[in-house]
Amino acid sequence: MTTTSDRGQMLNLRQRKTVALSQNARLVLERRYLAKDDADKLSETPEEMVARVAHNVAQAELLYKPLRDQLDVALWEERFYDLMASLDFLPNSPTLMNAGRELQQLSACFVLPVTDSIEGIFESIKHTALIHKSGGGTGFSFSRLRPEGDRVQSTMGVASGPVSFMRVFDSATEAIKQGGTRRGANMAILSVTHPDIERFITLKADMVTLTNFNISVALTEGFMQAVEQDSDCELITPRSGQVVGKRSARRIFQMIVENAWANGDPGIVFIDRINRDNPTPNLGMIEATNPCGEQPLLPYESCNLGSINLAKFVKEDGGRRVGDWDRLARTVPLCIRFLDNVIDVNRYPIHQIEEATRLTRKVGLGVMGFHDLLLQLGIPYDSQDALTLGEKLMQFIQEKANQASIALGVERGVFPAWEGSIYHRSSDGGGGLPYRNASRTTIAPTGTLSIIADCSSGIEPLYALAFQRTHYLDPKRPSTGTRLIEVNRCFTQLAHEQGFYSDELIEHLAAGGRLADRPEVPDWAKRVFVTAHDIAPQWHVRMQAAFQRHTDNAVSKTINFPFEATQQDVADAYWLAYREGCKGITVYRDGCREMQVLAHTTLNLKGPEQEPQDGEPDTPAERRPGPYRKRLHDERQSITHKFAVGEQEGYLTVGLYDDGRPGEIFVKIAKEGSTVSGLMDTVALLTSVSLQYGVPLEDITRKLRTTRFEPYGRTNNRDIPWATSLVDYIFRWLELKFVAGAAPNSHNPVLKEDNGLPVTPESSGLGCPDCGAVLIYQEGCLVCRACGYTKCG
Repeated sequence: MTTTSDRGQMLNLRQRKTVALSQNARLVLERRYLAKDDADKLSETPEEMVARVAHNVAQAELLYKPLRDQLDVALWEERFYDLMASLDFLPNSPTLMNAGRELQQLSACFVLPVTDSIEGIFESIKHTALIHKSGGGTGFSFSRLRPEGDRVQSTMGVASGPVSFMRVFDSATEAIKQGGTRRGANMAILSVTHPDIERFITLKADMVTLTNFNISVALTEGFMQAVEQDSDCELITPRSGQVVGKRSARRIFQMIVENAWANGDPGIVFIDRINRDNPTPNLGMIEATNPCGEQPLLPYESCNLGSINLAKFVKEDGGRRVGDWDRLARTVPLCIRFLDNVIDVNRYPIHQIEEATRLTRKVGLGVMGFHDLLLQLGIPYDSQDALTLGEKLMQFIQEKANQASIALGVERGVFPAWEGSIYHRSSDGGGGLPYRNASRTTIAPTGTLSIIADCSSGIEPLYALAFQRTHYLDPKRPSTGTRLIEVNRCFTQLAHEQGFYSDELIEHLAAGGRLADRPEVPDWAKRVFVTAHDIAPQWHVRMQAAFQRHTDNAVSKTINFPFEATQQDVADAYWLAYREGCKGITVYRDGCREMQVLAHTTLNLKGPEQEPQDGEPDTPAERRPGPYRKRLHDERQSITHKFAVGEQEGYLTVGLYDDGRPGEIFVKIAKEGSTVSGLMDTVALLTSVSLQYGVPLEDITRKLRTTRFEPYGRTNNRDIPWATSLVDYIFRWLELKFVAGAAPNSHNPVLKEDNGLPVTPESSGLGCPDCGAVLIYQEGCLVCRACGYTKCG
């Protein structure tokens, strides 16, 4: 914890470097990261946040050099401060949020065991709650649970199977908000040999089940060979290890493809490949990963992650831009030392996690800003040059990270489980490599971190060169937005340099227009500045594989497909990922999750046949009649609809005219006498009067849906699976029920006028629960580029 004397040292640091932040980055920090007082007012600046983290992490130095002068610790503190303040590197979100504060939980990723007993299952649920409360995400393998219908000897009953217990974990997650602000994220993995695998594969087909989980199937080498040979795969009960059935491997594979094509779930992990790279097989086999799949871990292990901003490592050389390899070589060891220190100053949610984490001391150094780097160097993302550079970069980072960890191993000692690990003896039988950390590199999601650093996310391509962003971050005025147009900095710079920049071009791009449609833009620029929806899926897979070849753990990446992609296209991507050496793959087909987008552009529906012909006089304006209220009869038909939004249940009753039109509404919710109840009574009364005065229902619904305030969240209605408020749900339901042509889904969602984010292959159609902007799919996760919310913790 930080003392008064410590504060004096931190003040000196703050005076040395200002953190250069974009306006959006500052808003995200104020909303999610900066410390606040009891009145919910900001109590620190971005510079003070960085100083707080640097100071806290540097205290680990005293554990290894307790007799050295405090100035030595201050030196590392200054280096850590400069590392983060320059935005060359940022640690995972829990470290930024919690270091030096009361919680002091600094890890992002956790894996918990799920044993085949009621006691073990609910012990894991309890531990999950503690982790989610501290801001972490959890992964589980449910492969050890006996299948549905299997015998339970202790009670002479039958087992309910892993799927039923996944629902229990999901319900527990729904009830626990991370840090009081959002719900946690989970990964559920089931072995392809489990007897319940078919039920697992189709588990999320309705898109309302297990909304707090990503799910992935653990595929074995034997299974992939069986698919190739069109043979059967064995189903093995985990209780006894006996074969209890067989299925066509191709049929199982096709089920995975069909469901992933339909809605993105399940993903797949190549579990044998993961275990071939398991650094500590002496401790057991890896069965699960963190929520986005990039961090395979043993039971109870956690991992703290961090990312280097590659966009910062460019320099001028002879009038052209090149990579700054020397500065990158100096930066990587500092990052590894920082992450190793985090292990020591971390406060773990439960003692089993502390023991397992300290035993292997795994860290995960990754990257962000890769596409920005390519743009500065003039290299198209979907090119062989980009693949070559990506692999070269990651190989360089891996080598420098290995060297740094070995140096720390010599200085501080190897990780405790080193003896018996793959590093204990080298391949030639000689002395082993004294690594401090069992793993060093991971390509993790950087959705929020990349907003803070103002760079492209992870190794993902840009999803747009320019867009309008509307912020809804003022809790006192939740429906009042601040509209900003944001443009990629690399594009702006080069467009100015080459003379084709214009406000008109930026407006075109921000409205979702394509760069390729602009004649003033040079062909070379159109080729270089490709975005996610311009890139064929095979290039996404090959880029993931290029980084995977030199990454200890795994790579978080979304493989994007256009809506027109076929199931065969998805299958081809799976085989390419398998043959290229990926450890897993997540796909997302544009528009496959057919949910209501929270924003659309207002269309001009007036056709040319409605315009006055040349020479015709305009029709004189009609005199506007006075208002007339048509009341309902004393006895009228009505419809009552039960609903639930988040944890709030209620009833909506609609009174009908004789012709079936709605003429009044009543809303009854559980919290009688509350502010929300009073608000809903008022909304219902105003709506009823409006309907009776002839205001079209479609006009009312257009104005009132997508309003944002608590309670919000998942609903019990498949047609409206998520609502940003009770008002949002009620008026979307009214629209579906009574407005002709309204539909719950659309293959071609259009954005609403209050949010100019263009629809791309990554657009999910889901609204951010915090600010209402459209969530996008990046790195296997749902991310809000407007406010920094991420579904995966």
